[in-house]
Amino acid sequence: MRELEFLPPEYLRARLTRRVRFIRSWLLLAMGLAMVLWSLQMGFWVRDAQAELAALSGTGSAVDMDVAKVRMMRAEAQVYNHRIEVVRGLRPPVTATELVAALADVLPEGVVTDEVTVERVRQGQADRPRLRVSGVAPTETDVTRLLAALNASPAFEGAVLVESKPVAGDAAGRRTFVMAANAKAVKPAKE
Repeated sequence: MRELEFLPPEYLRARLTRRVRFIRSWLLLAMGLAMVLWSLQMGFWVRDAQAELAALSGTGSAVDMDVAKVRMMRAEAQVYNHRIEVVRGLRPPVTATELVAALADVLPEGVVTDEVTVERVRQGQADRPRLRVSGVAPTETDVTRLLAALNASPAFEGAVLVESKPVAGDAAGRRTFVMAANAKAVKPAKE
């Protein structure tokens, strides 16, 4: 059952606004109290953070020795790297052993070398190794195969046949030859 109201509507509206104001004031009071408590908690957090920072400020001197050691190690590493670069500059880009090994890889079967020399030839501003090979091949085809293999090799470039002539008094058709080839600037690929 519904309650009957005998008061005029203005009184009813006034009672409703009074209740809303009463609830609003309690809400404002609760929010104000929450803000005060929050600011107190923030103050505690700030004080704790400042105390932690003050405790850590003295630890910088404890690691100063380690920082100095790291700096010294970096300086030594730079000197060491500089020395390695100087040694690399003194070392030839391709060694004679690597060139002879590359020649052995491309040498056709039956071809025999009598003499292999590696000489430094000045080309431009740098010395480049030049390989000179002399030997005996069973046929002229084997001499041509060796020349083509030197040109196709990743270790050599500009291979030329200096001389090729038949062996005197040989009925088998063997030929003596002399070839020259420049070493490429990069090291030959190792297998």
